[in-house]
Amino acid sequence: PPRPSDPEELGKTIVIVSDTHGAHRQIPLESIPDDADILIHAGDFTSFGRREDAEDFNAWLGEIRHVKHKVVVNGNHESNAEWRAETRDILSNATFLKNESAEIDGVRTFG
Repeated sequence: PPRPSDPEELGKTIVIVSDTHGAHRQIPLESIPDDADILIHAGDFTSFGRREDAEDFNAWLGEIRHVKHKVVVNGNHESNAEWRAETRDILSNATFLKNESAEIDGVRTFG
């Protein structure tokens, strides 16, 4: 059987972005493939840990309706943010991983 960590064998399309630093809206939604199964943001979604960036990032994730699963991990900009204990609540439109793993649509991820 296919290994959970091998997206090609599982027939999954995974989009990975990082280091948007609050500029996530510069990524046109139509540039994210229609057949994407999972979107992973690998950290630094805010500029210097600004809460407004995190809240708008969450809203932006909610606008990406054609991707069923969104996964987000912290970057160094979020790790020291005053609101870091609330990250999971702020990012209601994604699965937030912090030093943990999750199986998302048959793909094991760690963040």
